[in-house]
Amino acid sequence: MQAPITVLVAAVGGQGGQLFSQWLFDAARLAGFFPVGVGLPGLSQREGATAYYLEFFAEPEATALFSPFPEKGQVQVLIGLELLELMRTVREGYLAPDGIILGSTHRVLTAEEKLLLKGGFLSAEQAVPVLHQVSRQCLVYDAVQAAALAGLSERAANAILFGTLAASGILPFPKEAFRRAIEHYGVAVAFNLRAFDFGTRYREWLLQLQMAKETTVNEWEALPEPSLPKPLVATMEALSADDEELGFILRHAARWLCHYQDARYFARYLDQVRLVYEQDRLLGKGLLVTKEVARILAVRMAYEDAAFVAQMKTARHRFVRLRQEHGLEEQTVYRVVDFFSPDWDELTGLLPFPKREAQEEVEEGLPSLPSQAEELRRPAFRLRVETSSLVGHLLLRGLLLFKPLRPYSRRFQKEWAAIREWLAAVREALREDYDLAFLIARSGELVRGYGRTRRKTLAGWRAFLTFLRRLKQQGLPTRTVVALGEEFLAKALSGPQGPECAWQFAREQLARRGE
Repeated sequence: MQAPITVLVAAVGGQGGQLFSQWLFDAARLAGFFPVGVGLPGLSQREGATAYYLEFFAEPEATALFSPFPEKGQVQVLIGLELLELMRTVREGYLAPDGIILGSTHRVLTAEEKLLLKGGFLSAEQAVPVLHQVSRQCLVYDAVQAAALAGLSERAANAILFGTLAASGILPFPKEAFRRAIEHYGVAVAFNLRAFDFGTRYREWLLQLQMAKETTVNEWEALPEPSLPKPLVATMEALSADDEELGFILRHAARWLCHYQDARYFARYLDQVRLVYEQDRLLGKGLLVTKEVARILAVRMAYEDAAFVAQMKTARHRFVRLRQEHGLEEQTVYRVVDFFSPDWDELTGLLPFPKREAQEEVEEGLPSLPSQAEELRRPAFRLRVETSSLVGHLLLRGLLLFKPLRPYSRRFQKEWAAIREWLAAVREALREDYDLAFLIARSGELVRGYGRTRRKTLAGWRAFLTFLRRLKQQGLPTRTVVALGEEFLAKALSGPQGPECAWQFAREQLARRGE
């Protein structure tokens, strides 16, 4: 029977990927094909990757051959509504050798990518040559900038790409089928049709878009240089005297942590780095463990709490960036509305009162991960704040009154207990094996995010450390312990379900060895 047309749509939660795939489904049906598809909706935040797979058959009886999962090397058309998700799909090998790519090169940064200390982020300059190399035809541009060029908000990006898809001839559907699909689904029809029509004229404005200057403000450069006491400067210089890369990390950590809290907070950071450095330099291994600890510790200490969120949401450079991204003139009046959903721990985390933590549950020798049922039972609140209004702005700025109390807060006690546990494990491993110490240093970045994600990843890190200890107790060679730890770490960092996959891997490995 005739093979179907296979299409895979990759996006981020909240980008309209489901709407895009539904339009595509309806367009195929209106064009006389028999479409079948499946979707994996994500979350309305950066961690929630989404994927939609569709097959278009010429005959109705052939739909029985539909596969709910795309086959690697067999996807004919790959569509990405965000660059990183597009690249991830390419890396997984789904695109056919003669496949076609359509997508947007704009980025929705991960939490880690927003910090320079994490090593930068994937850019269009890095990705686009790869996309052209792996595809027969590649049509990519920044759909968010295109929306601004059309005088529309970034919500129009998916409809603009849909218009480009209709006009490009990539799929054998008449342009009218695409337009009728938007009308048929009935969501913001006038707005989406305007964006669609703009997208169909991509040949007229694509060159203009490519020549447009980048207007996004570099928020990192907007941070002021810290004024550090002379003893701290001397300590930094002593630590980085023989290693330029370590000096680079320490300088950026100083800038970030002083902005996050103050110079005393950075001094606390520097004390911990120095303890690792004094052990590491005696081993003559290039300070690899020290540099990894210095990089990750700066990120771990700048955890997201209510005061930090308020600080970032009300920063002046944020409003400058919003004006530039949306092409707003100085005299234009606009509104910024932020939505928050803090749980009870996040709301009370700034309070300067001690809190006794519950003992970790143990299952099959490993600390358990928090279950979804447990998380759903946690009280949470939904807040809508108009940050651009006087009342909303002052409400958020009021949270900054808690900033000086941060080192005495519940949240700080919990975070610092986990940091001390991690650093103690690194220093202990340095006395035993350098590769093991480097692995444990790297494992510090398992703990990330906020709220539910933070609790899950912290539990996952504790499971990682327990896993290593159990393997060592069984008398396995250190090389084997490190290899299994690397595999655990790779699984845990692989995506939203990574901690669960890594925990299951550790459980199976221990069970195989009779524990």
